[in-house]
Parts: sequence; structure tokens; C-alpha cells
Amino acid sequence: MPIFTDMPELFPLMRGGGAFLVAIGLGILVGAFGGRKWRIVWLIAGAALGVLIMAVGGATRLIFDEGVRPPIWQWIVLGIAFLVEGYLVSVVVRKFLDMDSRPFWMWMLFIVGAHFLILGLSHGPICAVLAIVCMVNAWIGLRTTSVDLRVFWAVDGVLKILGGALMIAVSYS
Repeated sequence: MPIFTDMPELFPLMRGGGAFLVAIGLGILVGAFGGRKWRIVWLIAGAALGVLIMAVGGATRLIFDEGVRPPIWQWIVLGIAFLVEGYLVSVVVRKFLDMDSRPFWMWMLFIVGAHFLILGLSHGPICAVLAIVCMVNAWIGLRTTSVDLRVFWAVDGVLKILGGALMIAVSYS
């Protein structure tokens, strides 16, 4: 099936997105071992590192990959995914005023997973599968209140690390 054999050519944003996922996944995983303050600090640190890696990785891919460039529609999908995520985050922030609450954090994880579904169109099927797995993890976290939310936070980080690493590995094939 061409979508799987030609993934690097069909989804040139995959490598940069995968690198971003690994970095933010590491931040999420490390943040799981602390309280809310550390969760936020490490989330921001992972995101900042991810943006830096994605920018460098994206630039070097354009330079060293014989000019494979994402079509404009993939950039549009990326923009739509970020707009949808931003809107949904604003809904959760308005609905759950207690940013320390379990529902707040589990819905945040769910929303991030949901926006990966959209990104699956521009970043490939690995990203779409990651979306579903992350959403299931968050949904279980919403329903299983007897388990510390940091467990689901850590699982989310590991899922992002593994999904991102797979996206990177496939982008070099």
C-alpha cells in the first residue's frame, strides 16, 4: 500500500513533527514525577525544545532531502489543527476553573490527542494512531479516578516519545 511505503514522501512534515513529539513527550514524562508546578514547567521546556528541534529538523530536511517539500494543503491542515486545539483548550479553561483538577488535565490530554487526528492528514497514519491511543489513555484517566493522574500523564509522555521516535525512524526509510 503506497501510503505506508511512501510515507516520507507523502508526509514530509512527519520528521519534524516526530522530533517535536519526542521532546514534548520527554517533558511530559519528567513532569509526571512532580506536582502541577513541575508538570507545567516540564511541559513548557519540552515544547520549547520541540519547537527548536522541529525548526532545525525541518530546515535540514529541506536542505538534505533533495527538495521534498510539504504541499501547501499540509501546512493548512497543520494550521487548522492548531486552531482547533487552541479553541478546545479555551473551552476547557473556561469550564474547569481549577487548573489543578484531574478533569482539567485529562481533558487537556484528550484535546491534544484529538488534534493529532487532524494532524494525521499532514503528518501521516502514525500520528493518527497516536491520536487514538492518547485519547483512550485520557478517557481512561477521566473514568479511573482511583489511579493518580500522574500515571496517565506519564503514559501520555511515553506514547508521544514512542510515536515521535517511530515517525522519525520511518522518515529516514
